[in-house]
Amino acid sequence: MKPYDINSFFKFLNYGPGDRTYQCPDLKTLSVTCRGDAAQLKAMLEPTPFELADDRFVVSVADFSNVGPRNFFDAAVILAVRYGDQKGGNYYFEYEDNQATIAGGRELWGYPKHFAMISLEEKDGNARARAWREGETIFEIAMEGGVEEAAKPSDLQLYPHLQVRAVPQANGPSFQSFEILSRNTVKDYQPKLRKAGKGSVTLGKAVSFGGTPLKVVEVLGAEYTVGDFYATAENGTPKIVANLV
Repeated sequence: MKPYDINSFFKFLNYGPGDRTYQCPDLKTLSVTCRGDAAQLKAMLEPTPFELADDRFVVSVADFSNVGPRNFFDAAVILAVRYGDQKGGNYYFEYEDNQATIAGGRELWGYPKHFAMISLEEKDGNARARAWREGETIFEIAMEGGVEEAAKPSDLQLYPHLQVRAVPQANGPSFQSFEILSRNTVKDYQPKLRKAGKGSVTLGKAVSFGGTPLKVVEVLGAEYTVGDFYATAENGTPKIVANLV
């Protein structure tokens, strides 16, 4: 049998290895911050190794159209979580419109990506974004009356991203590996523009847990940002915090 280079299998998978770097100049993002029901959010996290760190969460859409040959849009609901002493953001619901980035993000780094159509538009200080599939809205968010401000950090801690990369056993009842990954691209992000305003959010039935839609107790605000995104070798590739197997 001839020697086989296992890395050649990436060509079959149609995505690259986990240490590949990339960038997206002028990344556009619309984010709406909401206050949720703490009891529901805690229940949502029970199947995960994470604990709830804040009853606020973010619904966002990001336009990665400047990445290169594999441009994509990303739509997500991000929860504030804790794993041990580390706080961050967990992508609990996530959607993209590119099958290659969906497969790579799920299998390489544990992001729970599913396919959806996604749009994002901004004009005259107002912005609107939507994610949908087969004609059904997954969620829709908007910002009205955006006022330009210098970019500033939020007190809601959603970095680093804390995700689970779990590989089930092929012939057993459990998992072959169960890794907690930490990824912090915000360290290399270069902000250019931030507009803040009144936010609104409409969640479809897909954004639910145990048959119960995610509750929005209060919409706290929205922001539209533009900045240069970098997934560098140092910060854009995840670090393994723990392996529970």
